[in-house]
Amino acid sequence: MVMGLGLAAAPPSAADPAPEGYFAVYAPPKHEVARAGAVPNEARFKEVQIQFVNARTQQDLVQDVELVIDTTGAKDVAEFRFAPDCTVAGAVATCPVGDVEVRWNAEPNVTYSYKVRARAGAADGATGQVRYTARSANTPLGNESELTTAVTVTEAADLVLTPPAQYRIRVPAGGSVPLPLEVSNAGSQTVPRTYLRMWGFDGDNRAELLGSYTNCWYQTRDPKNAKSPKVGAVCLLNTPLPADSARHVLSPPLKIGMGKYEEFSRLEYMVLPNVPEQPRGVRGTSGVLKLAPKPQQKAAQAAPPPREVDGSDNSVIVGFDTGQVADLAAAGATVKTRVGERFTAVVGVTNRGRASYRGPGEAVMVEIPRGLKVLRSDKRCKSSPNTTHWENYTDPTFGDGPDDDAPVPTGALYRCRVPGELLPGIRPVLGFTLTATRTLHAARGVVFLSQGRAAPGRNNLGFLTVTATAAVGGTSGGDTGQRPGGSGTAGGSEGMTTGGSGDLAATGSGSTVPVALAALGATGLGVILFAVAKRSRPSTSTGRPSRR
Repeated sequence: MVMGLGLAAAPPSAADPAPEGYFAVYAPPKHEVARAGAVPNEARFKEVQIQFVNARTQQDLVQDVELVIDTTGAKDVAEFRFAPDCTVAGAVATCPVGDVEVRWNAEPNVTYSYKVRARAGAADGATGQVRYTARSANTPLGNESELTTAVTVTEAADLVLTPPAQYRIRVPAGGSVPLPLEVSNAGSQTVPRTYLRMWGFDGDNRAELLGSYTNCWYQTRDPKNAKSPKVGAVCLLNTPLPADSARHVLSPPLKIGMGKYEEFSRLEYMVLPNVPEQPRGVRGTSGVLKLAPKPQQKAAQAAPPPREVDGSDNSVIVGFDTGQVADLAAAGATVKTRVGERFTAVVGVTNRGRASYRGPGEAVMVEIPRGLKVLRSDKRCKSSPNTTHWENYTDPTFGDGPDDDAPVPTGALYRCRVPGELLPGIRPVLGFTLTATRTLHAARGVVFLSQGRAAPGRNNLGFLTVTATAAVGGTSGGDTGQRPGGSGTAGGSEGMTTGGSGDLAATGSGSTVPVALAALGATGLGVILFAVAKRSRPSTSTGRPSRR
């Protein structure tokens, strides 16, 4: 909306000097309303917004601001509605706005609105002026520059999308729901054809458009694969919408599907009375999508495409929720070996939830316990000198306190990133080829996810635990694997490999032996160490807030 600016600044005075800066009121210089029909239509009332900004840096509050709206110059052209707390005397309304706090960036921070529609009998092109004045209880605003809005009656269409009853709709996992689209025409011209556009809001394309209608052109999740899920569309709906029409819905209903492992998705859809661009994409192959009026009524078709008088109510963003969530967990390993033997430990992250995880990848820190030599690290990992500088808003804390995220690492550190989509039940993939340089007794290294907090019952912390016995025919200095200053568990849990199917132990005679992964959960046959994740705490031992 094009805004006009009126300043309400106090005049200089020795007795009452004006504060530095300014107090400003913004109003649209013009506002169009569709010519009234034979029957009054509540949908014709449209909002006009007035905005206020306090840019007086020495004054925190402009208190008890009132807005005087004088509609005398437009009373024969339009009807007006004001908030219940306004005092209306004839054609003048005095409305309390409240306090306006200082805004250092000089952007409007208080908005007041009223509603207007064309008066019955007002002709196309009729214009009237609405005038505004702002005043304050504690600020000498002086004689403000008078703001005006020209209200003009016009012949135009006005498509209106009815807001859905819910903006977050529950969808069964692997199921579908109809798109909650209801559209009407609150204008004075018939809309012969409606342009409908749907796309994933803010790049969110997990929701899939089901069906393949011949009057729709689809965008696919994989632009190079026309058979991949349809995540956006442009449809040309040839059902006329007469002036002051009843609500119409899509016929047949357009279904929105959510995959088996999806969690949440948003979809934005909008309607226009004309075609702003030639549709592009993969054209549908069967059936025709139409609008069905409620109730059924005949509609006369106007020849030229009409002009939209108010496009502010033509789009809706709605979310679809399966109720499923992803639950990423650190995955450690327990290994039994001999000094000098090579083995491969596989650690990282798994997804214990019921929804897939999509993102830029999950950051994992892996500590190799002292007494182990790294022969080969995973290509997704890089050696790191410290535990700080994570991608979170706040770095995690390392220590033995109850509010710490993980024990303090003392071994070699690696920063890793597991890319791509993490499906439920995915196995860890970060492999490290190692050898023990001395005997070890349950020497532990941290496997830590960057998000969440380690505490009893939470699973962003796991351990790589290694026991190395002396080589056959030899002896070696030992290491108990205990960390100074405490147990170093920080609420984590650990299971020990006991042998048998799924055992995570690795032994060998010089060759690399991959460490097998245990089944999810403690089975007694092997261990993948998880402990809960994705929950925040109010504070840490350093006083910093925890973030997801």
